[in-house]
Amino acid sequence: MAKKNEFKQRQIPGLIAQGVALVAALFVLVVAVLLVSDHVKLVKMDPLNDPTLLELREQLGNASESNEAVVEQIRTYDLYARRAFFSNQEQRRAGGLLALGGAVVCFVALKLSKVWKPKLPAVQKPDTPDHWELNSLFRQLMAGTGIFLVVLSLFLAFAVQSDLAVVLAQQPDEQAGVPAHQEERMAQASLPLQTEAMKANWPSLRGWGNIGQALAMDAPISWDVESGEGIIWKADVPVHGFNSPIVWGDRLFFTGGDEEGCEVFCYNADSGEELWVGKVETSVELPEVSEDTGFAAPTMATDGTRVFAIFATGELAAFDFNGNLVWQKNLGVPENPYGMGSSLVSDGERLFVQYDHEENQKVMAFNCADGSAVWETARLHISWSTPALIETAGGMQLVLNDEEFTTAYDPKSGKQLWQVKCLGGEVAPSPAFNGKDLVFVANEYAQASALKLNGATPQILWQYDEYLPEIASPLAAEDRFFIATSAGDMICLDAATGGVKWEQEFDDGFSSSPVLVGGKVYAVHLGGIMHIFDAKADTYHEIAAIDMGEAVYATPAFANNRIYIRGDETLYCIGKE
Repeated sequence: MAKKNEFKQRQIPGLIAQGVALVAALFVLVVAVLLVSDHVKLVKMDPLNDPTLLELREQLGNASESNEAVVEQIRTYDLYARRAFFSNQEQRRAGGLLALGGAVVCFVALKLSKVWKPKLPAVQKPDTPDHWELNSLFRQLMAGTGIFLVVLSLFLAFAVQSDLAVVLAQQPDEQAGVPAHQEERMAQASLPLQTEAMKANWPSLRGWGNIGQALAMDAPISWDVESGEGIIWKADVPVHGFNSPIVWGDRLFFTGGDEEGCEVFCYNADSGEELWVGKVETSVELPEVSEDTGFAAPTMATDGTRVFAIFATGELAAFDFNGNLVWQKNLGVPENPYGMGSSLVSDGERLFVQYDHEENQKVMAFNCADGSAVWETARLHISWSTPALIETAGGMQLVLNDEEFTTAYDPKSGKQLWQVKCLGGEVAPSPAFNGKDLVFVANEYAQASALKLNGATPQILWQYDEYLPEIASPLAAEDRFFIATSAGDMICLDAATGGVKWEQEFDDGFSSSPVLVGGKVYAVHLGGIMHIFDAKADTYHEIAAIDMGEAVYATPAFANNRIYIRGDETLYCIGKE
């Protein structure tokens, strides 16, 4: 019987394995090319700086009135940007897994094809150029190129995270229909979705984050209370309280309280019309309160949908903008010599309460929507200060003062981020922040300290111990710090060195905190004189001094290019109609 040709003994499994390897290799190369090209497109993509979105943000910032339609458009654009981006991220990861799977299949198929391939007889090589070696070298070059392309595509799919991913992941989604895995990723947020709207309004004491800066607006520098020039409206304050007004759109809120009860007031910010009054009932025995604080010293906060108030009874309540009680709880009657003084702050999702009293000091976060506890962190010392919510390079931080420390917490979890021992005395002033990397804290009978944020525990850059605040919070500009004292002194310090730029003495002390607006500082003292001065001058340069005609304890609110001032007896709206 004739012997079969050895070259025809190639087995079918070997042929199939080679075919599978070839198809897998082509599949992997196609996926790899798509992943690389997709990454190039992603690098060029910048939906957060889309011209339409930027125009909407500018429109919101410059609006003289609340524009909920613009806010909603910004939210919608932002939502779609994040959805599109995270969908792209999921597609890249899925492509990476497909490429990896195809590479494994190709590798296994090639191994099997070698196992199943029959051994060929040795053939003497011709003396002509080495065709077989060149062919082998070409195959190795192609294989190496393919491997490099696959490794690069896998790296881009799994290891590389664009800056956009970081930005978008810092904005939690408030809309329904987002997949759970995307929701979890976006929950790592530092900035809430409504941050732009927060900055365009005046949602808490000293504005957004309690840092004393009015963003994206200007404010009037001349008016006359006696003649009414520049006064849009004024209204009698119905119930006594030391708290400051807050403003969202066309609504203005403040509280009042006495032995008869505690109430939340809502006014039309454009006309001064009283819209509703919300009563906050309590079942606890009324505490004894100091004349310096009373029952309604803390300033309210809002998330843009609800308003929140806390009183000396420990009652914490939330109302919607129509005056309906949403939720209420009692945190325990505060026990300290002066009563409840710490105001509320919100990041749009959580409501933060600093509850530093004689016993059981703590800071708490509540869900704005239903009042449920998000987290609670124990603290060690008493304080009457209000938290500051600051936006750092590493994310948002909740910074608190007490009679010994300045401490920062993660707003999402309550985890302590850092702590610096730099204070003393009975602390009421809140921290200040220059918007970049300096936290400034000060208190009478202690010192003022500039804390340089560096990613870990801040460094004390310098300290100053001459004129110090007792009630009013310090103010930070980009390169200046300002201190307003209860004795009537205003001090300007160089932010970098702590050197004194200038000192100015006034007739009355400050309870109200100074506010930075468009390069000018607005500071009203207890006698009711509003002093407006240049924030950048190397000497004190007064722009205006305006008499309000009555005592002013509360920090003014700045919104809609207007100033809202709560005097001892009268509430004023100042600006152009």
